[in-house]
Amino acid sequence: MKIPKHLYTYYITALLSLLLYTGCENKRDESGSLGGMWQLAEWRNADGSTAYNKPDTLIYYKIRNNIIMMQELPGETETYFITYYHLEGEELVITQPYTIVRDSELDTIPYPIAALRKYGIPGNGRLHIDELSSDKMVLTGSEGTLRFRKY
Repeated sequence: MKIPKHLYTYYITALLSLLLYTGCENKRDESGSLGGMWQLAEWRNADGSTAYNKPDTLIYYKIRNNIIMMQELPGETETYFITYYHLEGEELVITQPYTIVRDSELDTIPYPIAALRKYGIPGNGRLHIDELSSDKMVLTGSEGTLRFRKY
């Protein structure tokens, strides 16, 4: 039985498509509703008083996979923090933070979690997720309550 020439072309195209599809790496963000860019809308102390009152400065959390980038804009320098996180039930647990300093010999410098206090992260690195939707996030820790909007 003779196979028509157009079937060879079909088989070769299907084989190449299959090889290309299986060779691609999955780089999708798997952080669900937590993922994205969040702008701090309000930061209140545990007693209800305003904890952060800099009208000309905004704090952002950029979350993707297991990494959070924290940045204050406009900042004094082009410095920001990157830290790993994981979830434990309804708690967001921050681990080793690094600061990124552009145009420096040593561009990644490890810091203690206490350095993230200016972003509302408590010394133990734990924030409870009170509310999380596609456009709103509320986190509570020993430093107070952080309310974010999706940017």
